[in-house]
Formats: sequence, C-alpha cells, structure tokens
Amino acid sequence: MIYVDVAQIMRKYSIPNKYVLAMMIAKRARALSEDAAKRLFDGGKDKPIVTAIEEVRDGKVKFVMRTKKAQAS
Repeated sequence: MIYVDVAQIMRKYSIPNKYVLAMMIAKRARALSEDAAKRLFDGGKDKPIVTAIEEVRDGKVKFVMRTKKAQAS
C-alpha cells in the first residue's frame, strides 16, 4: 500500500483541490493501463494507479489548468 500526503502534493504543485488531483491521477492511470503512454520511471511491476500516484508525487506529471477561453479555441 502506498501512503501519500495529499495536502503536501497540492501545496507543492499548486493543485487547487482534491478533486482535480484525483482526476489528474485517474487520467494518468488510465493512459498507463491502455498503454497509450510510456511509464516515466522504471517501475513496470506496479499497478497503473500506483505508478500514476508516484509520478504525480515525484513531479513527473504536471498540472496545467486551462481557461474557458483556451478550451474554446
């Protein structure tokens, strides 16, 4: 089992709330499980959700908030 300090990750990477963090991890885990993205570190034996959490925790996956204006274009 993996323990992650959610509040610390949110502060460190300026993630506005837990919902955004959960969606970010879920999206990365889905990409890993579909083999659409290569793993960013050498840990191929872990489940995709564990790998996604570790990548976010280690800063290997970045959070970018789009504005409504940017989404429309």
